[in-house]
Amino acid sequence: LVVVLLVVAIVAATRPSNQATQITSPLLTRAAPALSGTTLAGQHVSLSSYQGRFVYVNFFASWCPPCQEEEPALVDFVNQQQHQADGASLVSVVFNDSVSAASHFAITEWGDQWPAVIDTGGAIANRYGVGSPPMTFLVDPQGKVVGTWAGPVSVNELDAMLVGARSAEAAHHG
Repeated sequence: LVVVLLVVAIVAATRPSNQATQITSPLLTRAAPALSGTTLAGQHVSLSSYQGRFVYVNFFASWCPPCQEEEPALVDFVNQQQHQADGASLVSVVFNDSVSAASHFAITEWGDQWPAVIDTGGAIANRYGVGSPPMTFLVDPQGKVVGTWAGPVSVNELDAMLVGARSAEAAHHG
């Protein structure tokens, strides 16, 4: 486990910063894998409860420098979306991190502004094919994965992803 964490940390640390890269995933256009569990705040959350709206699924770890870099953008994005009638939601998933470290990062440092699901044993990350954080998936109102990004995302990138997905959905259902 220590070797795996070390390799993951090296990969995450050597990834170019300040940019998310859209990546190809076998999940694109398919139903998002099941995601449910207990949050760091002790509540139960499930992706299926977000049916009918766009939701980002973001994998993070407190030890991951790009995740630390990305966190202020996620906070700003969530605050912006909460003030919109059809705003997107965000659910984070703790990736290979202790509950205490993840709680300190997500709750103490950043104020627990959205659910962060504990992924004991990495089952959720495995279903999503996450190799290292941060990774972000956009799930449409029908529960399908419509975008996958690796690396730290900015507010502008999150907005652009959402606008693109909404346009595609409108064209598809139009």
